[in-house]
Amino acid sequence: MLVPAAALSDLVAAAPPEAGESLARSLGTSIGTRASTRIGDMAGASVDSFVTQLAGETALAGIGVFSIERWGRALVVLIERSPLTSALLAPLVAAALEAAGGRRVWCTVLSHDDQATRVLVASEHAVERVRNWMASGSVWGEALAKLHAGAGA
Repeated sequence: MLVPAAALSDLVAAAPPEAGESLARSLGTSIGTRASTRIGDMAGASVDSFVTQLAGETALAGIGVFSIERWGRALVVLIERSPLTSALLAPLVAAALEAAGGRRVWCTVLSHDDQATRVLVASEHAVERVRNWMASGSVWGEALAKLHAGAGA
């Protein structure tokens, strides 16, 4: 089923936040499951093949251009030209990675503009610390630097 992005955005805007998150997680789980099926043996898969499969499935789903960035030890997912809001992208990325990789991850949006959204993928504790630093006024680059330095540990 193809749904125009504007119609999906209107539907999500009218729904409770939990419904939007549920939709995003469902989309992400589908993407991750299809990627995992294509990869086969996850233990033997390279990071490049893992990202390539997730990027392909994300593009086929119409979510945008999926890539990863390394900021020191931090993993950041970059999604460019997505029709989805940033509030939907963090749970979508988490669900996709969980379905593909078979382990729980936590995500938070680091930055969002008309062209790109950056989503931090980390442990629950690390994501919470980054959220708190950003809520206190740190820009996302500073928050990642603090995370690497072990600030607030």
